[in-house]
Amino acid sequence: MHVNHLYKPFYYSPVYYVYQYVKLRIKAIKSNENAQLPYIVTEPESADLLANELRDTHTTSNVTTNLDDVLNDTSVNGVWLSTPTHTHLELIERVASAGKHIAVEKPVAATLHEIEAAYDISEKYNVRLFCSYQRRFDPSYVALQKATQRGDIGSLQSIITVFRDHPMPPIEFLRTGGDPFHDLAVHDIDYVCNLLGDYPDTVLASGFSLHPELKKANVMDKATVWLHFKSGVVCMMDISRGSSYGYDQRVEVFGENGMLQVQNQPKTSMVACSPKGITQDVHSHSFPERFNEAYANEVDHFVDIITNGVAPKVTRKQAKMSTIIAEAAKISAQKNTLVKLVDGPNIDDVDYEYAQGHYQ
Repeated sequence: MHVNHLYKPFYYSPVYYVYQYVKLRIKAIKSNENAQLPYIVTEPESADLLANELRDTHTTSNVTTNLDDVLNDTSVNGVWLSTPTHTHLELIERVASAGKHIAVEKPVAATLHEIEAAYDISEKYNVRLFCSYQRRFDPSYVALQKATQRGDIGSLQSIITVFRDHPMPPIEFLRTGGDPFHDLAVHDIDYVCNLLGDYPDTVLASGFSLHPELKKANVMDKATVWLHFKSGVVCMMDISRGSSYGYDQRVEVFGENGMLQVQNQPKTSMVACSPKGITQDVHSHSFPERFNEAYANEVDHFVDIITNGVAPKVTRKQAKMSTIIAEAAKISAQKNTLVKLVDGPNIDDVDYEYAQGHYQ
């Protein structure tokens, strides 16, 4: 089974960072015994650099700048898209029309209408569309969800999530690279909603700019989100673009009979004890290290989707709702107001008061 990897220079810079990002997908595909990686599609300006880098890792995939090379190859069963969000819908349509299954980095597309269109296109051409949210596939996050659903801590009361990025992206990226709600918080939004099997009825968020250049550009790099669910559970999210001590990713679930946590993974597990105190290493450097196993599990799931016809774990409705809730948080922060979530007449067509003039 052939899975191809398509990426355009990730809008962090420089191009070497692009390679570090895409390398984790390449590694995961290569490590799956049921998958092959015959092509990697990129833009002309990075093709030579990528080909040179891949030779050092003994990757024999053909680096091409022409997506048609992939689409016209009948041996290719699926394509993994690691491209900027605004390119997703066009690429999904091209790949789906060639009859190939699709995996895409979150979010599925740039707007709610485009997400709907992407799933409509995949259904039209009878291919599967899988949106990757890595917390769904991280062993620690999965273990916490299973323990919660077993009732290990009884009735839930509150959830706290922390997402502090490392390293902080360049200011050039942050000016145009997406707000903290759609780019960061959406990961925890997807996880928490899937954990609870429900969506919040109220969203409150705030955000501000720590860097003078971002403040001038009216771009937030620090934010908080508060989600209230009909069950009474409240989720509080702390989000930051930068963390001086490493990649900080945590979740805490509190219930009537106890608490469950996913803590940070240190760079090494060594602990030093002395009369001066007890110390351990810094946190994992960034997302490729912290979620390395999750990325591999996502690829395994995509291969299972293709070869065994299993349904993608992230559904159309879940992909829509994560984006809608992130947008609700963004609007709440911008307008300094609560956003009420209102069910539409069709349970599969959930809508929100704010969406009538903002997002649809």
